[in-house]
Amino acid sequence: MSDKMRSWPDIRQSSVASRLSPGAIRRHWPAAGAVGLLAALVGYPLWRLIVASVENGFGELVDLVATRAVRTAALNSVWTSATAATGAILVGAGVALLTERYLVRGSGALRVAMVGTLIVPPFVSAMSWQATYAPFGLLDDLVGFSAPWLEGRVGVTVVIAVNVAPLAFLVVAAALRGSRVADLERAARASGADDLVTLRLVTLPLIRPSLVAGWLIGFAASLSSFGVPVVLGTPAGFETLTTRVYRSIAFSSRAAAFQEAVVMALLLALVALVVVALADSRAVSGGTGGLAVPAGGRSATGSRAPAGAVMAASVYLIVTLLVPLVGLVLRALTRAVGVSSAPANWTLANFGEALDGRTWEALGRSGALAAAAAGLALLGSGLLVLAQGTGERRWGRAALVMFAVPGTSIALAMSLGYGRWIANTAVIILVAYTAKLLVLAHRPLLGSVASIHPDLVRAARASGAGPGAVVGRVIAPLVRSALIAGAVLVFVFAFHELTMSSILHGPGNETLAVVILDYQQIGDPTVTAALAVMLAVAVGALAAPLLWLRRSWGVPQ
Repeated sequence: MSDKMRSWPDIRQSSVASRLSPGAIRRHWPAAGAVGLLAALVGYPLWRLIVASVENGFGELVDLVATRAVRTAALNSVWTSATAATGAILVGAGVALLTERYLVRGSGALRVAMVGTLIVPPFVSAMSWQATYAPFGLLDDLVGFSAPWLEGRVGVTVVIAVNVAPLAFLVVAAALRGSRVADLERAARASGADDLVTLRLVTLPLIRPSLVAGWLIGFAASLSSFGVPVVLGTPAGFETLTTRVYRSIAFSSRAAAFQEAVVMALLLALVALVVVALADSRAVSGGTGGLAVPAGGRSATGSRAPAGAVMAASVYLIVTLLVPLVGLVLRALTRAVGVSSAPANWTLANFGEALDGRTWEALGRSGALAAAAAGLALLGSGLLVLAQGTGERRWGRAALVMFAVPGTSIALAMSLGYGRWIANTAVIILVAYTAKLLVLAHRPLLGSVASIHPDLVRAARASGAGPGAVVGRVIAPLVRSALIAGAVLVFVFAFHELTMSSILHGPGNETLAVVILDYQQIGDPTVTAALAVMLAVAVGALAAPLLWLRRSWGVPQ
């Protein structure tokens, strides 16, 4: 029978059969697996959060949003996030211009110091600032200087900006390392333009999309901040949406309080999704390159940086990173708050008191959860890369959504979606970790796979290698560093994660970050500082391999 004489049912049956053939199933199983994975980690939990927010009608939702407490927390969040993002983009872009466009002695050290700020957990950073600049802190003890404004709106904004500035630095640095920007800058200088004219007329217009994207990413990161507001804002009665969600869940048994928390979590998620959509749009991110760790090298255009700019960047890093960490260490070593931090008052008793049985259990639990999350994230990212290879859609964007959604929203979404089966267990924390951090494993692997030339695979297949041999002998060695980098990234972020853990943990399931928060809230500063120091040292040691792998990994855009 010719094709022209076949009936529509015959054609439809033939089409269905072709899609269900073994070859077609082998081609499309990665896409089907990716759909299932993202539905379980992203779609279903967020859907449950939306349903729970409107289950009593839109009228009650509007009434909850209109309450004075929620409006105040929302305004605090928006004001703090916008101001912190602005400060972060000014600092991050300034340091990026310094390291990527000028001949600066020690530019590699500046890059490492900026990126290293990301390694310090935000709530540890807040505690270090508190131990150094607050009344009765290190500087108050040494020179009589203190910053009473640190605990409150201003302090929360400043410390969040410091923690977000590395993200802005990475965005702008990635754009500045583009060959198009460098070539046009050199052309401008060859035409007689000085550094200032080149910066104003060439560099800034070319990287404007990256500046906007960096601000938007900084805003989203600031909006989701929990550790800094809970440490520096709570003592002054300053609430953001993230801290109010936590307080509504942890310290209230009213049904209305939980419903209020759900609505606030949905607000946070919606704002974050809008911001990420804007940052990922072609108008903002087109032509600027991804967000990757600058690997060093000669992207500079030949001019020497002003000595004042180099000095300012160095002072900034010393004041915001080095001095606070020194203050935290000294508080951990000092017998009590208010006592001079002179060596005569140093003791290791705070560390001994901190390392009790509960702490050791929490430390082991944090390590186990982080390792499991890293393994699951690698498996999931491999599935997403295979699915993206089918050309059907960019699966990684769905993973990026969960990284952008604040941890408080993810925790409530997971609780609503899977709480009936695994509430108050370590499993629900693991699911939340995997959903939140999946993109940290996916982006390095995707970039590494994209750099593999197809001819290598064709040559291996032409030599008689099967699919397994191609993966094991050709692809795996080329993506090994990306796999290691992705696993280390997920492990580090999961190991010190606080927001989701503080909401999802049950009795006997505390992580190390939750234990530190408990000590901080019961008012034991020296033991809290000792625990924070141990966490910072552990995270720094775990993140050290990234310094050697920075050429082959990236973080989400």
